[in-house]
Amino acid sequence: MTRINVVEVKDLEVIVRGCKILDGITLSIGAGRFTGLIGPNGAGKTTLLKVLLGLIKPAGGTVRVFGHKPGQAHNLTGYVPQTTNFDSSFPVSALDVVMMGMLIKQKLGRPAGKGDRQAAEKAMERAGVLDLSNKRFGSLSGGECQKVLIARALCGQPRLLLLDEPTTGIDALSQDSFYTMLKSLIENLNMTILLVSHDIGVITNMVDDLICINQKVYCHGAPAEVLRDGVVGQAYGCEAEILLHGHSTPHRLLGQHDGRQEL
Repeated sequence: MTRINVVEVKDLEVIVRGCKILDGITLSIGAGRFTGLIGPNGAGKTTLLKVLLGLIKPAGGTVRVFGHKPGQAHNLTGYVPQTTNFDSSFPVSALDVVMMGMLIKQKLGRPAGKGDRQAAEKAMERAGVLDLSNKRFGSLSGGECQKVLIARALCGQPRLLLLDEPTTGIDALSQDSFYTMLKSLIENLNMTILLVSHDIGVITNMVDDLICINQKVYCHGAPAEVLRDGVVGQAYGCEAEILLHGHSTPHRLLGQHDGRQEL
């Protein structure tokens, strides 16, 4: 049986303030796939996510999400941004934060009801944070916060989940739990996930497919195939030595990039 592609991008160009950020991007993501998106800083990874969400308008090319133009499938798409600015002292509970995800399905001005609370609690259960419901959001650890934000995204019952560097600042043990949770979402909810990450050596053991971009697509395929021919190093502008390993062993990216040695 042929899998339906959730995301279809062809010849995508994005220009921001006269600067070309994405150039001729062509890729597709099948339903139920766990896809990692990698590339150096400034490669256009976050921009690509925002295009899929309809937040940035392309200068050229075509983009379809579930067969619709970006933004028209917002009720099928969940998003967790790279950073979330909030006052950590603000007295809002984890459950309150998750219930904000119900707004996409609520009519304007309608107060949250019992059904909304139950849906939020179900989302928290799926994300493994139901026990944090009554805790103040600002008191949670980095890993707990990210799982709560995942639960918030799940409230809208999305079929596609876009994650922008969700494990930044999370310790190795919490990362392991985080990736296990994501895999359970794919298996149990038939969800499709696109995850931006700099942890190349970690996500290669986690994802089904790996896409490497730097304005354009350098490679797209199974992680072992993508890393075999050295194309990733070309995208990063340096010689790459990537170690495939578990969560406890650091990877290295060796060589010069933008005049700096990166490890």
